[in-house]
Amino acid sequence: MKIKITLAIFVLFSVTIQAQELNLKISGGPSGILYDSVIGNGTLQFGAGIGLGYSYYFNSHWGISTGIDVMYNQNSFELNDANRITSYQVDDQTSTFEYRVTPSKYKEDQHFISVSIPLLLQYRTAVASKTQLYFGVGGKILFPGKQTVKASAAALQLNGYYPDLNLLVDDLPSHGFGKVLNWQDKTTLSLESSFLLSAETGLTFKIKEKTQLYTGVYIDYGLSDLVKETPDLNIVVYNPNGINNIQSNGTIGNKKIVQESRYLSAGVQLKLGFSLAKDKQQPLLQKAEILSQAQVAATVPEPPIQKQVAETAPLKKELTVEERHYIEKQPLAFQEIGNTKVTPELAVRLDQIAKILNSNKDTELNITGYTCDIGTKARNLEIGMQRATNVADYLKNKGIESKRMHLFSKGESEPLVTNTLAENKPLNRRVRLEIIDQLSRGF
Repeated sequence: MKIKITLAIFVLFSVTIQAQELNLKISGGPSGILYDSVIGNGTLQFGAGIGLGYSYYFNSHWGISTGIDVMYNQNSFELNDANRITSYQVDDQTSTFEYRVTPSKYKEDQHFISVSIPLLLQYRTAVASKTQLYFGVGGKILFPGKQTVKASAAALQLNGYYPDLNLLVDDLPSHGFGKVLNWQDKTTLSLESSFLLSAETGLTFKIKEKTQLYTGVYIDYGLSDLVKETPDLNIVVYNPNGINNIQSNGTIGNKKIVQESRYLSAGVQLKLGFSLAKDKQQPLLQKAEILSQAQVAATVPEPPIQKQVAETAPLKKELTVEERHYIEKQPLAFQEIGNTKVTPELAVRLDQIAKILNSNKDTELNITGYTCDIGTKARNLEIGMQRATNVADYLKNKGIESKRMHLFSKGESEPLVTNTLAENKPLNRRVRLEIIDQLSRGF
């Protein structure tokens, strides 16, 4: 037990110190012990829980999560009538006999509180501008508290059979044999820790810049029994001094009654996630870029936004047809929603464009960013400008002067293809490069 707790705390600590998201959780659904019995039936009842979680994402899709969950679990168990539970006991005369208990309408109401530490592999993917689909799969270490059992029966017939004498004693109340009516008692039983398989899925909704609402379903299933085997334990304690105040032992530990006792919890959950990571949609923003975003937000969405780095200079040298065609032949693709980074594929092409521009020092460019129609017009104008800015920054790092590049954003306006089809939208997330010739510069 101590080793399991130490391991769980180590995993929790090692992940949470790098947490990118903190979340608070509530959950509810059938939760308790799933019984397998040939002479009785167990029923899961409604349970509820709260949790504190941490998530660390390696990239935009994959991550791991951990935390701590506290759950209230409850269920019931009923024995079929006409079943006799036996065990060997010693009476007040030190004689060994077979203790026979025959209950009628026997029932137990059970509940316990558990603490678990999860470790899940997480995957998420966008299905809309502010909505994501998420999956989680992994395991949990369950630490259950003591189970409280409230037992009752319409009647208990308590008999003693002495095999040496071939004698059955069924009506000797002063020595613990006889019939008890409307019996009730309460007891507590220790439960064992268990490893759970765990899975969850659902949707997340962005409600603020760094706040997510998770809605979904979950299931936890135990891989081992929650009690140690006690095959010779009867459901009640033999009392050699009488049949009054008969105490309950419970049924869960008796393998003659319950063959398996696995943990099971399933239901719905709500989580509120608070991002602790830096905004991944605005990488490498410098002071000039932050200023340009403020200018974008202040403008009317319809007209394009222009960011003039410096006054233009006269064009002194013409590019070849092949060089012009290579620069302007097709847009730079930013296919993922909200992505503004220069991908490795784009970098290969920009490296070649930088070589051409470095060989033609008087050539200037219009760099225009575009988006699809997902999101607001104002936000799309910002993303378009971020894409154009990051392309310009890449070229600047390759030796191209800022004054030779003129940045624009047209957001979702002027799509390359219609946005009505989902497969067309990635084609509209792009940056277009255009050579500035003398006519367009006013000469």
